[in-house]
Order: sequence, then C-alpha cells, then structure tokens
Amino acid sequence: ELIEVGPEQARTSKKSLEEGIDELAESIKRFGLLHPVTVFPEEGKYILVAGQRRLLAVKQLDWEEIPARVLSTRPDNIEAKAISFSENFIRRDLTTPEKRNACIMFHRRYGNMRAASKALGIQYEEVREFVKYDRLHDELKKLVDDRTVKVDEAVRAQDISEHADGSVDVEAAKRAALELTNFNSEQKSHLKDIEKGQPTLSVDEKLEEAKKPRKTKKYSIVMALKYAEGLIKAATDMDKTEEEAAEAFIVEGLARGGYV
Repeated sequence: ELIEVGPEQARTSKKSLEEGIDELAESIKRFGLLHPVTVFPEEGKYILVAGQRRLLAVKQLDWEEIPARVLSTRPDNIEAKAISFSENFIRRDLTTPEKRNACIMFHRRYGNMRAASKALGIQYEEVREFVKYDRLHDELKKLVDDRTVKVDEAVRAQDISEHADGSVDVEAAKRAALELTNFNSEQKSHLKDIEKGQPTLSVDEKLEEAKKPRKTKKYSIVMALKYAEGLIKAATDMDKTEEEAAEAFIVEGLARGGYV
C-alpha cells in the first residue's frame, strides 16, 4: 500500500472509525468519492493527513486507487490538525463537541478568533460562539448543552454574576441565564450597559433595571479608509465585531473626557 496513516489519524479510536463505515462505503459506491483524501509524500509513500474513514471505505470496496490532494511537504502538527478539522467542518463529519474543541484549541494556539477562523477555514462567528462557551462555568455549560439557553445568554448571565474577586455566584448565574431567554435584543443590550455603569447592583436588580425602557439613538459613522482599517484591526485584537469595537471606543472616550 502506498498510503500510510499519519500520527494524528492513528490516534482515532477504532470504534469512531468504523461507525457508519458500511453506509459510507455504500454512498461512495453509488455516487463516487466526492471529497479526495489529503496526503503528503515521504520516502516513496504517501502519509494520510485527512480522510481515514474514506480510505477504509474504498478499501472495503476493493478500490486499487483513490483520488487524493497531495501536499508538497509534510505539514507540522498544527497545520495537519487544521487541514483535518477544516475538511471535517466542511463535510459536517464532526460532532458539536469536536467542533467546539477544535475552535478552542486553535484560539489558544493563535491568540485570537480571527486567526483561528482563518486557520480552520470556517466562519469567524462560528469560532466566536464556541470560544465563548469555553469561558463558562460547568453548570452553565450544562444549560447550553441541554439547549436550555444560548451561549450568549449564559455568558451574559455569568458576567453579571461575577464577584470582584473573579468568583461567580453560580446559582444566580443559572437563574439569570434562564430569565435572559425571555429578554429581547434591546433588553440584553440595556443589561450590558447596566453592568458597565452600575456594577454594584445585585443580579436581580440588574435584570429588573434592564427590563425598563431606555432612550437610545442610532448613528451611522463615515470615516476615512485608514481609520476604518484601523477599526478592523482593533476589532480583531479585541475579539469583537467592528460595531462592538466602535461602541467601546466611543463610550470609553466620552467617559474619559468627562462627558458621561
């Protein structure tokens, strides 16, 4: 055989590999191999980077050849993982926990979510969602896993339940997360402002204040290209959207100048 399994692929459990392999082989038999495997050349052979289940399936079909994307050189461990994860993201072969772990691992490796998004070849918003999950207390993660609350609701609930020493009132956070499921987008935005402006309020008081209507005004800002590019860079470094970064700069500037 010219193709050998790489070290990352070798760590995959036999049970995981064989699950649904008959169905995959039948699909390939009917429709062909829609996605080539990925390999790199080494000492007269090819080392598999991504596509172990597809390789097993075509062996089951007694194929003598398999379409492959051939890399010019051996990828390092991070690159190999990125190729495998991004391919599986596209093919939807990963479970939600696997996707989440991939995003968290690459976020820790590269330092920000946009770099992780680029390395994995997936949308920034998807990486952002999974990285937020990593911040949560285990009890709040359970609520997200059970689909009782959304990640953003759990994160906001945890933030407003955090003490000055960094510890979290977990029970208060769980109650807040459940209540936030009934909040509209304006109330959630109001709660964020209350947390910044009135951090000493209790969790229940913050939630009650957020339910009250507030006066807002929406602005559209036109700026020179160099400033727009600077805002994009700042948003990347801050792991925020451009709108969130712009709001943060404006609010901080007004507060520093004594206008609010």
